[in-house]
Amino acid sequence: RAAHWINTYQLGHLLLVETAVRESDVITEVITQLALRGPFNLIAGDEWLPDRDTLYRSIRRYTCALEETLDHPNLMRPMTCLQMLDLLMDADMQNRPTLILNFLHHFYNADVELSLRDRILGQCCQYTKRLALSNSVVVLVPRLSTNEYQRFFPLLASIANEIIPVKENPTAEAAQDFLF
Repeated sequence: RAAHWINTYQLGHLLLVETAVRESDVITEVITQLALRGPFNLIAGDEWLPDRDTLYRSIRRYTCALEETLDHPNLMRPMTCLQMLDLLMDADMQNRPTLILNFLHHFYNADVELSLRDRILGQCCQYTKRLALSNSVVVLVPRLSTNEYQRFFPLLASIANEIIPVKENPTAEAAQDFLF
């Protein structure tokens, strides 16, 4: 199913989209729509991203400037929750829209002390909110049925201006306008 919630952006607005575990068509469409609008930061919290051929086909539906458009995402991949904080700080200095996929992924790592994860998540949320003051920020988080998700998601949700929850029944999804 495609993302129908990408709409006109307002400065200072942070959109949090709660998704099903992996919605590849939604992620592909969001990346496509942002790439069509120009350079942006793409912070991929986990390993999965649409492959170049999938993005190529998606972008081709809208423009002939394929290579230029495919070059618009500035891909950043944190390997730890500490690197997520560093990348958010870097993104804040770049003054461009930011899309964050699977924001909480590295905060689920039980090898990192829970108090450190809590502290770093708080700092990541502060930088994400700060980033949204002058840029469009969309955060996609897969909804999970875990204790860690229940612990971390509310903090992230507390900084969002708008939260779009996961759709339990995709066929009942109303046609909504897009964000950006």
